[in-house]
Amino acid sequence: MRYIKLGVVACLILSLTGCWSKEELDDLTFVFGLYVDNGKKPGTVEVTISTPLPNRLMSAQQSSSGGGDGKPYSIVSKTAPTITEAMISIQRDLTRRITLSHLKVVVIGEDYAKKGIGELLEWLKREPGFPLGTYVLGCSGRAKEITKLTPVYEQQPSQVLLNFVSDNFMFKTTIKDCLIADASYSGFALTYLNIGTKPESIEIGKPEYWARIQGAALYQKNKMKGSLKVREGIALAWAQGNVHFPLYSITWDEGKGTASALITFSKSSKAVSLSNKGPIFKISLKGTASMVSIKNSELYDIKAISAVIKDKLEQKISGDVTEAIRKTQKAGTDVLHLGLLMEWNYPQRWKKLQNTWENYYSHDAEIKVTTNIHISNFGAAQ
Repeated sequence: MRYIKLGVVACLILSLTGCWSKEELDDLTFVFGLYVDNGKKPGTVEVTISTPLPNRLMSAQQSSSGGGDGKPYSIVSKTAPTITEAMISIQRDLTRRITLSHLKVVVIGEDYAKKGIGELLEWLKREPGFPLGTYVLGCSGRAKEITKLTPVYEQQPSQVLLNFVSDNFMFKTTIKDCLIADASYSGFALTYLNIGTKPESIEIGKPEYWARIQGAALYQKNKMKGSLKVREGIALAWAQGNVHFPLYSITWDEGKGTASALITFSKSSKAVSLSNKGPIFKISLKGTASMVSIKNSELYDIKAISAVIKDKLEQKISGDVTEAIRKTQKAGTDVLHLGLLMEWNYPQRWKKLQNTWENYYSHDAEIKVTTNIHISNFGAAQ
């Protein structure tokens, strides 16, 4: 019995083997931001990565301005015929192995977007360990320029961009959303950025680069087909069910009455029905508004003011969404995935339309927008 126990213990000890494939964190370079542009030579692509520098991350006092040698991040760029070759070229210059498992954002330059991002999506789809929830943003000009932004409140430019998306200012488009749209021949929209400089900064003594949201980029068949301004982008994001606290201002009585309302709750729904002329799509928006300010010189009854403000708000929101949708039709980008809605509800009718859907959506699709706003409070009136 004693020998049996010793044999069991020996077997247990032998089973306690080490991990032969372990990889130390000190051997890895974590990519937080990926920026893709056309190369300067025709037929090439420029890939830029943003990675943290662990040895400087604790130096918050030095990195808070984002300038000087104390930056807690590194920017590396390479140009090659393909994205894969560019990444391999970047890897050659690094002492640690690149990993995309912690990638936060992908930014696409305008020229590359108009040429088509099919190669980028295919590469990301095949890259092992790549998070499909990574956010995607567009950029007017070159995406690489975005890396110049000054991360005043954050440690890295990629964190600033992540906050732009995650705070629901406009679209929260991910790589997964792009791949689904590609597979279903639908369109998608990206939050669209640009970058500029501020006046001379007293703190660091040189111009600071600031990124801002300038609207939405519209895609169809993995190519950028057009763009929307901020107001239209917010409206379209609401129709897609993805917007946070938009602010609207209205006037009445030839400008004598004015009001501003903060939308504290918003939701949307889509439906389709068939008529003799074809499908009719209905976009329904609902929201709750909190009045930020009211100035009125004619109406004194609260019920009358409430009715006017509600009517004006609903007209303005419906008008903005209708105009945004009209521009997606002009660009031929089915961003709201109305084709998928048609396929789900009327598959037989969809079979007749799917081969010409892009043209049908641009010229013949009938889309109606309705809005219902509930005013929760009026705040202080002047």
